[in-house]
Formats: sequence, C-alpha cells, structure tokens
Amino acid sequence: MFFMRLRRGAKWAFIVLIFAFAFGFLFSGVGGGGGGDVISQLLGMRGSNATKSAESDVSKHPNRASAWIRLAQVYDGQNKRGDAIKAYEKYLKLKPNESGGFAQLGRLQQEIATLRWNRYQEVQSEMTVASGPLTTNPLDTIAGTDYLSTAYKNLLNTQLTNAYGSYLTAARAWESTYKSYARAVPKTNVMQLATVEFQLGQAASSAADYPSAIKAYKNFLRLTPKSPLATQVKKILAELQKANANS
Repeated sequence: MFFMRLRRGAKWAFIVLIFAFAFGFLFSGVGGGGGGDVISQLLGMRGSNATKSAESDVSKHPNRASAWIRLAQVYDGQNKRGDAIKAYEKYLKLKPNESGGFAQLGRLQQEIATLRWNRYQEVQSEMTVASGPLTTNPLDTIAGTDYLSTAYKNLLNTQLTNAYGSYLTAARAWESTYKSYARAVPKTNVMQLATVEFQLGQAASSAADYPSAIKAYKNFLRLTPKSPLATQVKKILAELQKANANS
C-alpha cells in the first residue's frame, strides 16, 4: 500500500524523532510530574494488587485525573492495550491539554494499527496462495468447479476486507489523537510541535488521509526549515501530492 511505502521510506527519520521525543517525555513526565515520578509509578505496577488498587481508586474518584493516569499506566505496563487506551482517553477528558497523555495514547494506537496491518498482510498472503495453481482432489470437483476452493477464497476475501477495515479504523484513531496532540502543544514549543507534526504526517498517511498528511509535513518544514530531515520530508510530500491528485 502507498502509505506503508511512505512509512518505510521515512523509517530512519521517524526513529530519530521518536527517540528524541521519548527521551524528552521521560524527563518531563505525565501530569506535570518529573521523570522520577513516572519511573516510581511504573515500578509500583509490579505488585499483584496494582490493578485492583488502581481500579478501586478510579471507582472512588472517577473525576480525579491522577487516578486515571495511574490506571492507564498499570494497564499499559501489563500490555493491556485496549484497557490502557480507554483509561488514557478518560484521563485526557479531564486533562485535555496534557501533551504527555496524548503521546502515550498515540503510541498505543500506533502499536494496534501496526498489529492490524500485519494481520491484513497475513490474510493477503493466504489469499495469494489460495489464488495460485491448485492440485485438487477430484472428489472435491463437481462439473469442473472446485467448490471447496471457491468457498475458501470467498472466506478469505471477507477476512481480507474485515482486516483492512479494522486496520483503517485503528490508523484513523491514531491520526485523531495526534491531531489533538498537535493542538495541545504550546506554539512556543517549536521543537516538540515539529516532532508532533511529523508524527501526525505518519499517522495521517497510514490512514490514507493524504490532505492531512500533506498539511502536517508542510507544518513540519515551516517549523524546522533547516532540519536534516527536510530533504526526506520533501520527497514524501511529493509522493503524497501525487497520491492525493490520483485519489
């Protein structure tokens, strides 16, 4: 797919920015605390009662942002992505300008989008095999038609459509989060905003939202015109503009 080729083409640049942002986020913390607070919370997740404690805190204080971020981090630490996403979303409703929460939510949504894309590719591979030359059992063939093969291909077609739809839903959620993230970053924080715009471009192109991806990459170039990534981003922009013209 075009947008996945874009992601591969900008992979090295994306990794550089991800690590730079992750480093800054670790020491800025979520919810206004320092990096030490974040690490302490992460280490505190290791008890068997961590989940029950965090869930109980949320039940008692449903409007307390600190309770939701703690629950989100507990779920996140246990690799419960779906539950963590819901908790981060609750947190962000209470703290709509907390950029750290958007970073964590967007990361999880990107992971889910990647997993669903991988699933789509797996079904696509199965479809390719099923559509190739087949040596069938004569008993499976009636009047020259392999009904079992046809039924299997129809099943794969349905799975392929569902897998792509599921992926696109995840990619659009990821894009939506980064749009909110970009609005939450102070305009004076140029470097962080540029990083978010770059990541928004990644998310939007993955969701096949070419106009939004083009706008995000242009914002990145406007904010950091002398960035070492500028040449790469300009190439991506040219590809996106072609795709947008043909869509």
